[in-house]
Amino acid sequence: MSLERKEFIIADLIRKELLLGELSTEENVFLQKWLSVPENEAYYQKVINFETLKSKESFYSGIDTDIAFERIREKINQNHVPVVPLFKYKNLLKYAAVFLFLLGLTASYLFINNKAAQKEEISVTTISPKYNSPTLVLADGTLVSLEAKKEKIVSKNGVISNMNHVLVYDAKNLKGQTSGEHTLIVPVGGIYAVNLSDGTKVWLNSKSSLKYPVEFSGSKRTVILEGEAYFEVSKDPHSPFTVKTKFGNVTVLGTHFNVSSYAEDNTFATTLAEGKVKVSDFGADEKKSVVLNPGEQSNVDTKNDGSVTVATVDPSVYTAWKDGKFYFENESLKSILAKMSRWYNFNVKFENTSIGQIKFTGIVLKEEPIEHLLDIISKTSNVKYKITKVNQTYEVTISK
Repeated sequence: MSLERKEFIIADLIRKELLLGELSTEENVFLQKWLSVPENEAYYQKVINFETLKSKESFYSGIDTDIAFERIREKINQNHVPVVPLFKYKNLLKYAAVFLFLLGLTASYLFINNKAAQKEEISVTTISPKYNSPTLVLADGTLVSLEAKKEKIVSKNGVISNMNHVLVYDAKNLKGQTSGEHTLIVPVGGIYAVNLSDGTKVWLNSKSSLKYPVEFSGSKRTVILEGEAYFEVSKDPHSPFTVKTKFGNVTVLGTHFNVSSYAEDNTFATTLAEGKVKVSDFGADEKKSVVLNPGEQSNVDTKNDGSVTVATVDPSVYTAWKDGKFYFENESLKSILAKMSRWYNFNVKFENTSIGQIKFTGIVLKEEPIEHLLDIISKTSNVKYKITKVNQTYEVTISK
């Protein structure tokens, strides 16, 4: 499949999502894989923004959308093949015109044929958590949607168990093909766990991905993380376990720890619950490293100079998410709502930037609708909130 054709398919899926509000399981898996790349996610948020669509409306209003879109459809359907291989998008902006064209057709449809799509804030009372099925990318690039009914996954590397939101790589069910790597992708609104072949247990938070060998071999055990995960590493003094992220690495022999490395947070945080870890390869000087003891957390400033701070914390505050809880301790509203947005899928707006610095402490179950926590924050922090919806996008506005 050519890169250009893949761009057309992604653009078509975004157009369909905007107009119809939903995709098929296969389409959603394909789109979520593409969104797992941080640069793609950032570009996606930009192009679906209402003002971006509106800015294109005057230009595209003169286009015969039926004829133009049929031409695009013909291009997409040429030499049609099943959409299953894994692909990596490079130099996305090179193909931005493809997105803008299809989204321009969408803008014309929204603004010309549907007056209800004009920008007006529709007040809503709640945003309920919506569980989205994670995706497993097999070594051959096949995408597998991890639905509850799919209890066994058969691949060329062996049989993988999938029950109760946990993937299990049992060594006896593997075929010894150690060169293969799988990637677990958890979208917004999801939590999933995986038991790796060495017995290590990993919980992956929403909007995160983990790449790992089907079966570890040699003197090193290495996985690649984007987002947030909690690790219970199986001890092996002869084979260190390393978590690689975009902003730095964490190396251990056997321990329990949490790593948060979301690009949008501008911080790379490691929280140690048990054992000892070394955080390294961060900042401008990749020779830097710090060793953490239980109850300590390191924070690397990934936006500015890469400086690191180490503080004593309660690890349970930073690992409660894997047990289905929001737990905040003297944390800013800006940070809190950023974490909540990865679960409930909304944009946040502060009427005054100073409001985002208000501190809050509290705990609530993640299965609760969003207003449950917002009500608590409102009453204890003396702020007001409003939930609105424009097309398929939710927005939470915080004000005094």
